[in-house]
Order: sequence, then C-alpha cells, then structure tokens
Amino acid sequence: MPRSWGSLRSLVLVGMSLSLGTLAYSQTGWTQTQPIKGFQHLTRYVVGGAVAEIIAASPDGNTLAFTNAGDQQVGFVDITDPADPKALGTVAVEGEPTSVAITPDGQVAIVALLDLIDDDKKETIADQKPGKLIFIDLSSRTIQAELPLPGIGPDSLAITPDGKKVVVAIEDEEDTDNLPGQRPGSITIVTLNSQDPAQSEVANLTIDLSQVAGANYPTDPQPEYVAISPDGKTAAVTLQENNAIALVDLAGEKIIRIFSAGTSQHAKADLTEDGEISLTQAFEGRREPDTIAFTPDGNYLVTLNEGDTDLESFGDNIWSGGRGWSIFDREGTVVYDSDSRAEEAAVLRGHYPEGRSENRGIEMEGGDVERFGNQDLAFVASERGSFLIVADITEPQEPRRLAFLPTGLAPEGILALPKRNLVLASNEGDGTIDIWQASPAEVDPYSEREPLVVSESLDLPFSALSGLQVDAQETSMLYAVPDSAIAPSRIYSINLEGNRAKVSKALILTKNNEPVAYDLEGITLAPQGGFWLVSEGDDREGQEKPNILIRVDDQGSVQEEIFLPESDAQKITRFGFEGVATNADGSKVYVAVQREFKDEEKGKVRIAEYDLTSQTWAYYFYPLDSGNVEDSWVGLSEIARQPDGSFLILERDNQGGVNGAANARIKRVYRISLEGVKPGETLDKTLVSDLLKDHNWLEEKAEGLTVTEKGFWVASDNDGGETYSRLLLVSP
Repeated sequence: MPRSWGSLRSLVLVGMSLSLGTLAYSQTGWTQTQPIKGFQHLTRYVVGGAVAEIIAASPDGNTLAFTNAGDQQVGFVDITDPADPKALGTVAVEGEPTSVAITPDGQVAIVALLDLIDDDKKETIADQKPGKLIFIDLSSRTIQAELPLPGIGPDSLAITPDGKKVVVAIEDEEDTDNLPGQRPGSITIVTLNSQDPAQSEVANLTIDLSQVAGANYPTDPQPEYVAISPDGKTAAVTLQENNAIALVDLAGEKIIRIFSAGTSQHAKADLTEDGEISLTQAFEGRREPDTIAFTPDGNYLVTLNEGDTDLESFGDNIWSGGRGWSIFDREGTVVYDSDSRAEEAAVLRGHYPEGRSENRGIEMEGGDVERFGNQDLAFVASERGSFLIVADITEPQEPRRLAFLPTGLAPEGILALPKRNLVLASNEGDGTIDIWQASPAEVDPYSEREPLVVSESLDLPFSALSGLQVDAQETSMLYAVPDSAIAPSRIYSINLEGNRAKVSKALILTKNNEPVAYDLEGITLAPQGGFWLVSEGDDREGQEKPNILIRVDDQGSVQEEIFLPESDAQKITRFGFEGVATNADGSKVYVAVQREFKDEEKGKVRIAEYDLTSQTWAYYFYPLDSGNVEDSWVGLSEIARQPDGSFLILERDNQGGVNGAANARIKRVYRISLEGVKPGETLDKTLVSDLLKDHNWLEEKAEGLTVTEKGFWVASDNDGGETYSRLLLVSP
C-alpha cells in the first residue's frame, strides 16, 4: 500500500557491497535508480519472545510491530539501522494476537485479537467469545481502545491507504477436524473513528458460497487473509478451506465477486513419505490460498497456495494445497502458476521437507508484493521449507526469479519496504526476523568459509546432514551422512568449490546386497579403508532400535555391526550414539554419547572407546556445560580427531529451532585429550570456539564436525529439510 516517508538518516550497513551509484538520497528517502538484482542479508534478529508471526511497519519504515501469539504480546522493534535492530518493548494483550497493521499516519498499531479458551475452566470451543480489535498508541506503546468484533476468530486485517477503514477476515476456525463448522465466518469492515476508535462503525458481510463452483464447504466460508488494492477501493479475501477468493467493494461494503482458485497441476512432485526425495510423480492440488496480495497496478492478485484441508476430505484424489504460488486477474483467470518450480529450487538447496510429502509439501504461505523503482516484485515464502523466493513480476505472465533466500524457521509474515529497499521475514518457528536490503548487483552472500550447500541436480537430493568428515587426501572433499529422515542410508560426497559446497554423489548403504536404513549421526574414515559410522538408538515404543557402531567399505557395503554390552545398552535412551572418530592407527574407535546414561550423575556423559583387538568397550566421562535454559538439555553432537591426537568435541543444547532462538545458550567446540587419562576418569576440556557468540549460530542442531588443515568445519542438521543446511569453517 502507499506510504508517506520521513527523512531517513544515511544507512551505513556492515557487510554490504552496494556501489555509490546504486541509490540516490533525497529528502524523501532512498530512491532506486537501477534495477534490483539481488538481496543482501543484513541480520537475523532474535525477538526475545516465543514467536514472531505477523509484522507491520510504521510509514517511515523505522518501527516494526509484530504479533507474538505464544506469549500473548505485541512486540516493537526499532530498525532505523536495519543491520542493528533495537527492541522497543512489548505490550501484553488478553488473547491471541493474530494480525497487526499500522495506520498510515504512523500513530496507531491495530491488532486483531482471538479469544482464548480457558482449559483450566474446562471451556470448550462452544464457550469461545467473539474477537476484538485493540488500538495501541505507537509513541507510548499503550492500549488506547478496544473494539468488539461481531465474529469469533479474527485471523487477518488490513487498513485502507487513506486510513479510514479496516477490513478483517473472521475465520471462526472452530473445529479443523470436523468441517464444516456450525458457526460461519465473515468479513468485517470497520469504519474508523479516529477520535474514539471504540466508537468505530462495524459492518459484517455474510458470505454466500452457494453459487460458487468448487466451494468445499458452502456453509462454512473460512475467511483467511485480507489484501487491499492500492487505490483502496477493493479488498481481496481468501476463503482458504473453500479454495476461493472474494472481492469486496469497500465503498459499497458488499461482496462483488467470489471465484474458485482452481487446481495446480505439476509433472514433478513427491507424494510419498518414504525417506526418499523424488520429484517424479504427477500432481494435482487445490490451491487453497492463504496469503493474497494485489500487484502495484491493482490488476492482478498473487496467491500463496498453502492448502488447509485433508486429502481424504473429498474422495477425488486431488491434493490439498498447490505447493507453489499463482497470479490471477480480477476475473479469476490464472495468468501464471509456479507449478513445481518452487519445490525444485527447494530440493536443489536442501530445503525440501520430505516428511511433508504426503501432506502439502513446502506449503507456500506468507508473501508480499511491492514496486521497487520500475519493478514489481513478489516475495513468496515457504513455511515448511524456510525460504523466501523473490520474483520480478513486472510481466505477470512471465515472472523471473531473482533470489532464493534462506530464512529462520517457518516464515509467516513477509513485509517489503521499497522506500527503504528492505524486505523482512518474521519466522514463527524460532522467533526471529530476517532483514535483507535490495541491491542492483547479483548478491551472493556465501564465501569459502560459509559456502552454500547445493546439489548438482534433482537426481541428487540431500537433507538432514548429521555427520561430517573430510577426505584424507583431498581437503576439498567432504563426506556427510543423513539421519533417519532420509532412507535408505547413504554417504554424500560434497565438493568444496569456492563459495559452493556441491553434493556430487550419494553412496547408498547396503547390507547383504540390500539397501539398509539406519539413524546415522556420525562418520569418520577408517584408517584401514572405508568408513566408521554410528547409528543412534531409540527406546520409544514402536521405535525400538539399538545404538550401533558400523563399519562399511568404500562401496557402502556394511562389513560389521558392533553393539554395546547388553548391560550398558539398557542404560542408553534414544539420545545415544552421536559422533565417531578413531585414533591415528585405527586400532580404537571413539563414540560420543549424546546424553547421560540412565540413573547416572547428571552433567556427565560418556565418550565410549571400542578396542578392535580385544573387542571390548571402555568409557571416559565428559563434563557438560551448564547455564542452559530451564527444561532444556545439553549433550554431545560430534567428536573429531586432530593431527596431534587430541579430539574436538561439539557440545550443544537443544534450543533454537522450534524451541526458539532466544533460548539458545550452548553451541560450543571443546578440545579434550585422552593422554594420561584412564577409562572411568573425567576428562578436562578447553574451549576452542563459542559458535553462538563468535558466529551467531542460532540453529539448534549443530551436529557435524570435521578437522582440516585450515581449521574445522561445522554443519547443521536441517531436520529433514525444515530449514537450511549451514556449513561453516572455523579457523583455530
């Protein structure tokens, strides 16, 4: 929507590579003089609360508001310097904030609030009360007024460019497992009383789907998301579960058209959750869009086709969700559909969540569309794959991808600020906000020390890197193994080529000439040839499997499986074997055990030693760090031998990721030596690197570690494609 802009101070941003001729400065802010070709990542800001879901910006682009449903708060951030955001505090609200927008005059943040069911009072969905709007004064950050809404479950809101009206999608998602619901949602139009918002006029529009072809639940419209045209005359509202879009005349306060979003058909999709990423199946899915946005000229609508019904709901073998994004004209004609392009890009970069294949794949959900100079840009994000695609849609029938940007976990809110040449993603999964700046150059943020991990082709998908090892002769070659998210098990070969780490091979493991599946967590070279691997055990009901030390040859054939003595095996929970290394001559193998044995002293874990000659196990004790947040744990992820015979240990807590980046405390590499230490004794450790403090390592699962002549590599396990695979070389 149009925004007024105050004077912005000069931006001097660390790490940027913009030429002086790129942007011209004027009294109204930065003016774009060259086409945008890329986006430079400035920071991943940790909000400090449980969730950062939907974001909005003040007209000058300096202040952000975000919803935090987990803590029932609305947070505020100063991004005057977008590379160094500053917290401005939070406002507590009574209910779940679902959406926020800031008025064009920059004075008020308007928040949609969902009434919460009180479990302690044994309330049910029938007891849920209507939602409301709250009005927060932006200067004092205090609640100034509340306005009751006529419906239950407000989900999204938008303000007209003139600031006179607010449109609210009231979903009333009363029972997602038993659709249709008994309480139909609606579209509410609020004509604001700027002097006394509590006295604003409220009009509620009933949605009639009886004549809409393809509507899934005609009696339960399920409004999801609101967008308003640049001229302020029309609102577009997605009716997600009904796979439809409603257009609303705001002056007349009436619905003027509802059309079906139709289906998206792909030649390439993965529809089977079998541990194998394979875009080889034909696919047709109801788009069921979530976010919607007008193009800057107001002639087209961009939809993010997340999906939100069950495959079995309609018995027609058409899937839920379009697994991409689309562009419609106002009559409902599809002028562009991304078909399988977004998922193909995700597979090549390891962002494809294989565990969602039988659901809705990458689930494109959040997005925005804005004009940067003479370019119309669409920003479309995958909630399940944690990435943002930027596309030039100046020609709506022929979009052109400009960038693929990894985000924090599960991006929900996307906000483009063209007058500041910024785009932001609020990441619900880990409570972070990513900020990028537009550039006329083709930005490549990767380096030899932090390369992009990418596959050479769709035939070599990769994910869940949980163990890492450098080749003995060629230090530009790494080997990695995935955990149980990928099956059958395999060993990836990764070639380091400048700022790229290219997956070039996947060696499938076999046992008795048949593919085999383990939960691999570590890999190291066997001095006698081949590899040592470790597979983590699991004692949960239905998941029972032992911890195993495995030797394979150069062809991936299992030569030997070694188990712990039964008395010790019974003491390990599912947090067992996590890393593996050998001594120099290969006569002994060392295994890092992630967490304490049952009924043993807390804060000490075992480094297990297997003697190949005597075929016996012995143990050393490793003291874990403390200082992690309450109700979290600390454990080991990897062990790697150094040239002098000592070992590096990767130690981490289980925070970050779904447990919130704000809670991460321990992501550290220590050095230990076994020299002069007897089995059963406790090891001394020396800090080598604090990954969190020194390298802003917010990712939960720092799991891969290998030593080279230049330092050591660390890799993150991306939880089966739910986020990106970070690879970092740390100098000693």
